[in-house]
Amino acid sequence: MTDLVADQNAVRRYLCDDAPDARLITVRLGSTKDEMLDHQNMPDILKSLCEELVAACCMLSHMLKFDGEMIVQIKGSGPVTMIVAECSSEGRIRSTAQWHDLTEAASFRELLGTGYLAVTIDPKQGERYQGIVPLESDSIEGCINHYFKSSEQLDTKLWLSSREKSVGGLLIQRLPAEGGRALLEDSNWQTLATLADTITKKELSSEAGPLLIYKLFHELNPRGLDPWEIHFGCTCSRERSARAIRALGEKEVKQLFLERPSLKVDCHFCGQVYQYDHADLEWLLSDQPPGSDTLQ
Repeated sequence: MTDLVADQNAVRRYLCDDAPDARLITVRLGSTKDEMLDHQNMPDILKSLCEELVAACCMLSHMLKFDGEMIVQIKGSGPVTMIVAECSSEGRIRSTAQWHDLTEAASFRELLGTGYLAVTIDPKQGERYQGIVPLESDSIEGCINHYFKSSEQLDTKLWLSSREKSVGGLLIQRLPAEGGRALLEDSNWQTLATLADTITKKELSSEAGPLLIYKLFHELNPRGLDPWEIHFGCTCSRERSARAIRALGEKEVKQLFLERPSLKVDCHFCGQVYQYDHADLEWLLSDQPPGSDTLQ
């Protein structure tokens, strides 16, 4: 392996010459995570959860290699009612959360309460798939690993770490042989998992990439493939916001305009604000496309 450095805002796959029946993936996000979340003014403890969920989402998306969007969502009964992360096949990521009365020192279970984790694969072509598991762990990492145990036939495990300057992740998985049967021997799988378990949270967040893989698995002769660049981006638009207003129903929309001169729809992901006034009412209640964006 050459270029033994930590990646920057990228996901990367690795193959091991001496363990050809295993897949390794790392993700590391630095400046991109701040671009994605800083404008949302969320508490640090919740920001870390969003960052780890995005990191997991990136690795899941790169693991499956499909054209579309990967969406990972957690819904709970606690002060944090929702966390969602998205990663597109173009490497575009975004994340947000909903919360109230948040205590900075609260544990993961205290923050989320009871609820579920949903993993959604939304391809541009073909059918949407969603897998759901209850929240039965004490971390984002534990929830995703519980999902793997419940929903996947191939042994898969990941590790996540979010710190002030960067977030990192590592995923290992058995590769299927023809017909879907896993190739990796149990002893080799245990070796990979044991080596991965030696990584510290600090090392994972700061060194994820070829540097981390070589430190952990150099005896297996790992080879890194080209990095998959990740960037923050939002898919919100004036038309999408209009559809959210239309969903309220004609009677409700007309009543809202009777009570105020205009309506505003805020995008929680990027902070964009879309404003609609009485002149927009006709097309808001129709299937006609909107006029040019009115942003504030």
